[in-house]
Amino acid sequence: MKRRFLFTISVLLCFTLKAQQYVFIEPPVPAEKSFAIIADSAAFENCREAILSYRDAVQDEGYAVYVAASCWRDPESVKRVLKDLYDNHSLAGAAFVGDIPVAMVRGAQHMTSAFKMDERQPRFDSSVPSDRFYDDFGLVFDYMGTDKDHPGFFYYELDGRSPQYISSDIFTGRIRPYLKGEEGYAQLRAYFKKLVAEKKEENRLDKVVSFTGHGSFSNSLPAWKDESVTLREQIPSAFEKADGARFYIFYMYPYMKYVVADELQRPDLDLMLFHEHGTPDRQWMTGEPFVRGKKGYMESGRRQARQAARQLIRYDMAGSQEEALAKTMETYGIDSSWVAGAFDPAVVAADSIEDLRTGIVLEDVSIISPNSLVTIFDACYNGDFRERDFIADRYIFSGGRSVVCVGNSVNVLQDKSSSDLLGMLSLGYTVGEWLQMTNILESHVIGDPTFRFAPASGVEMPDIRNKDCGYWMDRYRDAGDHYDVKAICLYGLYRTGYPDMSDLLLSDYRTSPSYMYRLQCLNLSAHYADGNYVELLKEASVDPYEFIRRKAAYYMGKAGDGSLLPYLAAMCIEDYMSERELFNIFSSSGHFRDSLFMGAVDSAVGASDYIFDKDEFLGMVRKGCSGACSMAESTFQALHDTTMRPRYRSLMVSNLRNNPYPWMADDVLSLAGDTTENLSIRIQAAEALGWYVYYPGRSRLATGCRKLIGNERSMDADLKDELYKTINRLEAYIK
Repeated sequence: MKRRFLFTISVLLCFTLKAQQYVFIEPPVPAEKSFAIIADSAAFENCREAILSYRDAVQDEGYAVYVAASCWRDPESVKRVLKDLYDNHSLAGAAFVGDIPVAMVRGAQHMTSAFKMDERQPRFDSSVPSDRFYDDFGLVFDYMGTDKDHPGFFYYELDGRSPQYISSDIFTGRIRPYLKGEEGYAQLRAYFKKLVAEKKEENRLDKVVSFTGHGSFSNSLPAWKDESVTLREQIPSAFEKADGARFYIFYMYPYMKYVVADELQRPDLDLMLFHEHGTPDRQWMTGEPFVRGKKGYMESGRRQARQAARQLIRYDMAGSQEEALAKTMETYGIDSSWVAGAFDPAVVAADSIEDLRTGIVLEDVSIISPNSLVTIFDACYNGDFRERDFIADRYIFSGGRSVVCVGNSVNVLQDKSSSDLLGMLSLGYTVGEWLQMTNILESHVIGDPTFRFAPASGVEMPDIRNKDCGYWMDRYRDAGDHYDVKAICLYGLYRTGYPDMSDLLLSDYRTSPSYMYRLQCLNLSAHYADGNYVELLKEASVDPYEFIRRKAAYYMGKAGDGSLLPYLAAMCIEDYMSERELFNIFSSSGHFRDSLFMGAVDSAVGASDYIFDKDEFLGMVRKGCSGACSMAESTFQALHDTTMRPRYRSLMVSNLRNNPYPWMADDVLSLAGDTTENLSIRIQAAEALGWYVYYPGRSRLATGCRKLIGNERSMDADLKDELYKTINRLEAYIK
């Protein structure tokens, strides 16, 4: 039966691929779980021995490994192979070797952490390249075509009747050289050679470096300081010796690039964790470097003024160099001495060299040859595989020991935890398994997803593929105080529908000493609408972990529950020196109508006996809230004012995606159902309702959306699809 099934796959694929070359190699040895190497024909033909050596190395780790190579014509042809192997041969994961088709996902921005580009913009830029198309078999997509300018990229719209959340069935990773032709094949062969050698080592995860770059977390020290606490919880072996765990932040030295480069070249480095801003071709280390004395400050100011003038030319905001210089002087109130030499080739070259000292670019990566076995980029675009050459790819194809990276294909949220369940790596789970548990639409493994560190001794690793609730409760009880294992069990219980999950999360939050475990309790509790979540948010407002307090401030606004106002006001008073926390507090202020938040702050300040200048403090808070409250009022006006300029009105309604104001929920639902309104505005309103997942009345909104579909018989197909999408999004948070 097994051989007949494999033969059938081969025959069908050879037929569907129109007689293109197709190779399918069965596993040399059987195993309970399997892995697939999906290669393009040219890569397999030129790197066959190297790919098969990789297969053997993965096989030695307990997988039955299938190899499939073809000139894949589209993502569906790849997905069919993966789905058949999953259904019939316990497929756990896959590696995409060479030029494998890229699915460009549209209509799914709610599955990203931050990406909100208007999809009316060019679709290559406004789509998310994502392998969730391949590894989450539950998601349903509608094919939207390709374009001649970007062969190998295929556009898909998330269907409204599809699940609206990610639950990957397998893990995946991409291994594609940035060079083409024989040079690229040489890169592949070299990569697999070093990878196979590293996989033979039982390397313990005990050497970790964390770097936080300029602008990350708003340069907040309270946000940075807890990194050592959370990593100690998750990777305790790194804290046994002085060189096991090192923490750097951008202003420790004028140019952190060289410090980071030295760390990356350490021959014993296991894990490098970057919190920074990024682009496909750059990691931003530091901003304007720290200087001393008047001369240093003046030169720094001149350099910035010269750069500002050049930017005007670069972005066509000035018609000539003279105009650019004049605009710069007028804007900043400076004289010509500050912009002298802005367009002098020698000065431009010197400034460019200075700029390069503030970040790591593609060419630097090849020179550094990173030795970090695993590198995590908590940054925008460092994993953007739309580009042939990008940062994460350079890391694994360098001459160093680096074999796997985790990066993002589009921009990501600053207030995102990149360390959720990170302790799985120190337990011995593969990088792919860790990301499978925590991934978002844009997060990807670049390199071998089966790479793992040596398992922790004396710890039973739960099977993350198990779908039995009883199994997970047994593992939960056995975990005791091992909070990494216990956190994995929480996700297992959640996925398998444990009936008392909400009470368990609140109880565990209240009793656990672990920062990261309490964070997982907070994240999962948001899916339950029984009142426990509001109680948990109240307690989270005084949690010792800054990130939990930061997220609590954010979630309080989305919930809009009046009982939370005193807690949010208290946070504003107690934690106003925490930049990211205060940012979320001010952003949430507009989520309560009629200046209710400011009233709560007034009362709290009035009752306090330790604020030195109460009037000054209240002025600071009012100023901080003014922008958020003004935006809320403009958005409310846009919901009702049909005379507003269409483009501006559309912009304000789209603001609801980032700011689903609870007090406007019924107005948004009415707008979506108003048949006299412009169709595009109705669709925008229907989409915005899908962001009300933390709103206490989300069940009522889902019911309202169903009524709209039932009452309007001739409803536009796009509007109906958006309403179904919103219903499915809301119902995922109604448990």
